[in-house]
Amino acid sequence: MNTIRLSVRPALGWLRPLLKIGTTLGVAIGLAIALVGSLWAPTALAADNTLVSSTPGAGTTVDSSPTVVELKFVQPLGPDNTLTMTCGGVIMPLASAVVLADQLTLSASLVSAAPKGECVVAWVITDTNLQPAGSGSFTFTVANDPVVTVAPETTTVPAGDTAAPATTAAATSTPGAGGGTATTEQESGSNGPLGLFRLFSNLGLAVLFGSFVLIAIAWPEGVEYILTVRFLRTTWMFTVASTYLFVGALAANQAGTGIGSALAPTGWGDLLDTTPGKAALVRMVFVAASAYAVMRPERVIDPGTQLPALLPPGIAVITMAFSRSEFSLIENATGAVHALAMAVWLGGLILLTRVVLAGPGEEDLVHAVRGFARIATPALWATVVTGAIQLFQLDRGALDTDHGLVVIVKALFVSVMVFVGVAARQFISQRVSRVDSMTAPLATRLRRALGIEALIGVLVLALTSWLLALTPPGLVADGSSGSLQLGAVHSFQNAAAGAEVTVAFSERVGANDVRIEVLSPATGLTGLTIDFIPPVNTFVNGMTINSIPLVGPGAAVLQKSDGFTLLASGTWTLIVSANGAELARQDVFVAGDSAAATTTIAP
Repeated sequence: MNTIRLSVRPALGWLRPLLKIGTTLGVAIGLAIALVGSLWAPTALAADNTLVSSTPGAGTTVDSSPTVVELKFVQPLGPDNTLTMTCGGVIMPLASAVVLADQLTLSASLVSAAPKGECVVAWVITDTNLQPAGSGSFTFTVANDPVVTVAPETTTVPAGDTAAPATTAAATSTPGAGGGTATTEQESGSNGPLGLFRLFSNLGLAVLFGSFVLIAIAWPEGVEYILTVRFLRTTWMFTVASTYLFVGALAANQAGTGIGSALAPTGWGDLLDTTPGKAALVRMVFVAASAYAVMRPERVIDPGTQLPALLPPGIAVITMAFSRSEFSLIENATGAVHALAMAVWLGGLILLTRVVLAGPGEEDLVHAVRGFARIATPALWATVVTGAIQLFQLDRGALDTDHGLVVIVKALFVSVMVFVGVAARQFISQRVSRVDSMTAPLATRLRRALGIEALIGVLVLALTSWLLALTPPGLVADGSSGSLQLGAVHSFQNAAAGAEVTVAFSERVGANDVRIEVLSPATGLTGLTIDFIPPVNTFVNGMTINSIPLVGPGAAVLQKSDGFTLLASGTWTLIVSANGAELARQDVFVAGDSAAATTTIAP
């Protein structure tokens, strides 16, 4: 027994260090496991979302370019996701990626057809907590090249990057329905020159007609001055040239083409489709007819020829009142009075500063100044009052829009203009009424005062031209179609979202009118967007209408002049999205006035 005990003790002596080492290792391994577990736990919580399926499928070969790319994931997606596609190393333009109603599917339509070869689709997605939820990519192959369809020569790609869809915005909304007024983000390239040429044409017309009226009423001796004749002819040539350019720019704007291709009168056919276009053509005709009085100014003071001499420039001035399609007869009549009164006041004012007060003179110059004072005061007040009526009709008191802010600036200039005008009339009444001839010092003082008034008037006229490029909130208060050229009304419904939106447009190649109406929900609609995806196998840009100011029932419209242009015939896909998801889509055939549609309701 003792021997056994002795043999056991050495064995236990050797095991004791081993046990200590094992215990130390166990503690270290436990700490390591705990540390690794703590580091791994957040990664497990933020695990990447998993791609379940895609259209086209990963690694597949399709006969022709797809029209849409869709990716379905395991977990719900957040609203901030990125989807890109490259084919042969070239980035393919996609419409905005939207999450479908199942919250699992990310979808984006192709703006143009993909070429033959391998394509790579890549994504970066977020979860419902707006945290990164992973990224990845897959490839598929397009077996055949797309068939090229050439757009008509009378159309051009909308302004902007040719690798992305052109974007425009709804022009007008019903007050209270959406709040605010959207603006046009990208329009035809002719919009800038259009405003400038309109300003020059309006100014030339005002000077021409106002000069004739002042000569006919208060300064018949003026036709005997060579300076007067030269001034009238120069003004007429300036007006003819600027009106011609204005008509060309308006035709380019309505047709969605470049201004260079629309300067030939043969390209003005689209102007007959709208009220502003018809008014522009009438203006061109009567500006040219004003040569009857310009070449022989004495016809303005001859009772037998006075009416035919004054009528052409007068009618040309009245066309200013038809610059918007939606005006009613009463609004047009108010605009006509406003234009005529403005022309009498501003035109006479510029004739005084440039001709009558060019230097000292006889009694007839004094009579001209006195006569202008008699007709200018009522003309100025008529201009201000009718202008205020028009602005009320356009803005309905909503001055927090772009149009309203310009109106505020214009009102400030008008106030200064009225103050200067009243002071000038008082000076004329007090000083000029007691003199028999126009001395050099008096002519200089009058020219300086009236010149300031004329300069402010030109600035106000420029602001008026600017306002015509903006869409006031009260323009289509009832959301009616007015004189818009619209095709069939297409309904986009989504029962799950409780939403119904209708879209009608001209359904023609070129510039289109568009009317969008929300029927439901009663409130809470956000981010209403409509994508127009071009036909497959065409190399033209799509169009996106965003910033539509509708959150509930109401209507919004776009006119041809707003630059909404479709550049190819064929089947276009319309995708209506709101609240960060697609509501529904439709295929609409664009070819003249006919359309065939098939509705697909989003899940």
